[in-house]
Amino acid sequence: MRARLCAEGRLLMFLTAALLVAGAMAVYSASGFASMRYFGNSHHYFAGHLLRTLVGILLGVCAWKIGPGFWKAVALPLYLLSLALVLVTIIPSCPIAPSINGSSRWIVAGPVKIMPSELVRFSFVILVATLVTRGSVSPRTLRGVAIISFLGSVPAAMYLLQPDYAGAAFLVGTVLVMLYISEARFSHLLLLVAAAAVLLGVFVVSTPYRADRVRGWLNQGQEVNGDNFQPEQSCIALGSGGILGRGLGRGRQQRGFLPEAFTDFIFAVIGEETGFAGSIAVLLAFFALFSCAWRISAKADDAFGSLVAGGLTASIMGAFLIHVGVCLRLLPATGMTLPLVSWGGTSMMTTLVSLGVIARVATGVRR
Repeated sequence: MRARLCAEGRLLMFLTAALLVAGAMAVYSASGFASMRYFGNSHHYFAGHLLRTLVGILLGVCAWKIGPGFWKAVALPLYLLSLALVLVTIIPSCPIAPSINGSSRWIVAGPVKIMPSELVRFSFVILVATLVTRGSVSPRTLRGVAIISFLGSVPAAMYLLQPDYAGAAFLVGTVLVMLYISEARFSHLLLLVAAAAVLLGVFVVSTPYRADRVRGWLNQGQEVNGDNFQPEQSCIALGSGGILGRGLGRGRQQRGFLPEAFTDFIFAVIGEETGFAGSIAVLLAFFALFSCAWRISAKADDAFGSLVAGGLTASIMGAFLIHVGVCLRLLPATGMTLPLVSWGGTSMMTTLVSLGVIARVATGVRR
């Protein structure tokens, strides 16, 4: 039986392609200065972005071709593999997990650079959907909620040792979303939210670096320093774009003023070069993508497809909201890329695989 996309599935693919094209243009413009500075040409990072995008598309097509039976079979091994990769990053002085910007979030082996936290969120969603639909875990019971929370808290605790507080908070949010769409009891969810809020506050207060960053975010009207320099430059970029922007390739902030311009703050570059109109267009494209994916989840013909599509959509949406929130200074700087747009191999590939799985759910074909 051939898998055919429904109207939502076709729209999902169209919006994905549109955002990939917009992302390629943004990366080319935002990375030119850094490429010239470090490699002597203006297209080094752009070429890498295209290669990663192509690999991600191929993996996404494979994910679309694969039936749910495969994901159920590999759910636990994939989760354990992702945990093992995270474990490597917290081994002291590990040669393949160097400290970058004060955190060991990546595994680097030659030209290959992997961010295990992206794999953890994907595998966690697949595993929870498998356990719930097989009846192994019931999210309606306190025991089931505890098991699902434990599966998320183990990697989240590892993130804190990297340290990656934003990644830990993001994963906790994913846990809550999976419990919600699995129809966990409201009282249990409320208890988890309260516990997560207390723990988050304790970790922020107990870490001077994190406390300084939050303080810099709260004191937005005061002197610009190391704690709020990046978000301030992001707001300058967005504000200077006006209605229609400076024009593609004519942005100024990415020329040494805005750090991580083509990764963590690429939305600010889009705002500067295409203005309010271009920023709104990108935001509307993402909202349409998420709306389409949520409809696919709601219309899925089985519980596994509904949970997987809903969980993966929430994971992508969470990264989007955090990235845009940081660029608008609504959130403290976290180092989160913009899905489908920013330069970043693991994020790009994981996002495209996730969308491939969602597209598979849209076919309504059971295997």
